[in-house]
Amino acid sequence: MSQLVELEKRMAELEELSEVYVINVDTPEDSRMLKQQTGTSVPVLLDHGLNVAKSYDMHIRPGVPMGGMQGVPAMGFVIVDAGGIVRVQRSHLYFGQDVDLMLKTLKSI
Repeated sequence: MSQLVELEKRMAELEELSEVYVINVDTPEDSRMLKQQTGTSVPVLLDHGLNVAKSYDMHIRPGVPMGGMQGVPAMGFVIVDAGGIVRVQRSHLYFGQDVDLMLKTLKSI
């Protein structure tokens, strides 16, 4: 949850440069509860089949954070430019701490 809180603190800066979404495998009810608990305004998109996670290689596998879990995506972030090119892809449990990297990347593209 803390990663969303950190992300939320700088959301205005990110939204000036891009669209921001949280991809979640939870039920709609659990996603609503997560938004309430964190106070996040970030839109949550549901990915029950991990299709989005797999298309950006953000699915759980050995060697990435939470690699021993099944049925959940890797926590982290992906930055895709307007041409569909992945500029940054990072599995990181505390991805909210990477806002500076996100902003630097967005400003460079």
